[in-house]
Amino acid sequence: MATEKQKKALAKVLENGGNVSKAMKESGYSDAMAKNPQKLTQSQAFQQYMQKAGVTDERLVSVIKEGLEANKVIVMGKDSSESFVDIQPDHPTRHKFLETALKIKGVSRDVDSGGNTFIFNKGDLVKKKYVKD
Repeated sequence: MATEKQKKALAKVLENGGNVSKAMKESGYSDAMAKNPQKLTQSQAFQQYMQKAGVTDERLVSVIKEGLEANKVIVMGKDSSESFVDIQPDHPTRHKFLETALKIKGVSRDVDSGGNTFIFNKGDLVKKKYVKD
């Protein structure tokens, strides 16, 4: 069973858009504990409370999929008789959801000195060093 502090932290996470460390601090956790949010998020009680609150893996996948397919509606014209409606991909929104999905999957980015971005998985060997986070 989740403690009151864990419940409060989850509510704050949902409220502030997913910043677990910030939510932990606002819920009364110490700075040291907030620097290592996995202790909270990986606890059995927290996972059970998230399931009960409807934050299931299936729901997260569904929301991320919707975000990856986000569109924006553009309406041009002065009134309804002369207006033109266009639906286009919402690339900034899609990009945010892509970054979130990659973060969840454990993929990190490495930018070389030339400004090119390369994506590696955790554990990949790059320049004789393993990618961590």
